[in-house]
Amino acid sequence: MSEIIDRAFKTYELTRAMDTAQLAQTREKIGRYIDKLVSAGQKDPQQLTEFARAYLKELDQGPDPRFTGC
Repeated sequence: MSEIIDRAFKTYELTRAMDTAQLAQTREKIGRYIDKLVSAGQKDPQQLTEFARAYLKELDQGPDPRFTGC
């Protein structure tokens, strides 16, 4: 799982802007998210990396304002 998290961070290039505490907290959140996906049956590492990258983007930028959730 740490490989998936590392790839997501590497492609998103957010780690430079984070301090150590923020980085650890974000890695933990992404790890829990990936655990949920794996427990739901998602096994493809490439797909899990894409999901992790999208979640990382949402954590960084906030939810997409085009989607209200309704």
